[in-house]
Amino acid sequence: MTQSVKLGEAEAGSSLLWLRTLAAVLSCALCSAAQSTGSAVSKGQFAETIARIRTGETSTIRTDNAANLATFTRSIDPKKVDDATLREIMSLLNTDDDGVRLWVAASLGHLGPRARIAVPTLLNLLRKVDCLEGDLTSAGAIRLALTRIGKTPPQEPKCVPKRNVNPPL
Repeated sequence: MTQSVKLGEAEAGSSLLWLRTLAAVLSCALCSAAQSTGSAVSKGQFAETIARIRTGETSTIRTDNAANLATFTRSIDPKKVDDATLREIMSLLNTDDDGVRLWVAASLGHLGPRARIAVPTLLNLLRKVDCLEGDLTSAGAIRLALTRIGKTPPQEPKCVPKRNVNPPL
């Protein structure tokens, strides 16, 4: 007999984010294998993926496409990413969707020193997201991206949990 447990919305959202993260990690492993065989990502694939991140109807669609972008950037020679594409990738950080920001930061980190133009944007964003609550936020990905780019990230702040102004009765 199988017992069914109903998850709350927060637990379900956290579980879905964890599963998407696991899928992206596994796809990155596949991407590494493709890289060793010489597979390339076309400029058209970048453009299509960036467009889907911008126009996806749901947060899940946008986040999944941002994870695909991270997979692409992991599999290519950073020197082959032109300045216009790099600026397009950076512009994707200007969203309120933290899942998208996480994967875009990972994408920039995969480009290493080639993405050093993104350092000021990443540092500014880190100040905004460093104390976001959640199981997985973009702060860790931004710190890793900064490190991979060659910039030591600032020390993590001591975040104070937000108080519930209206406690339950």
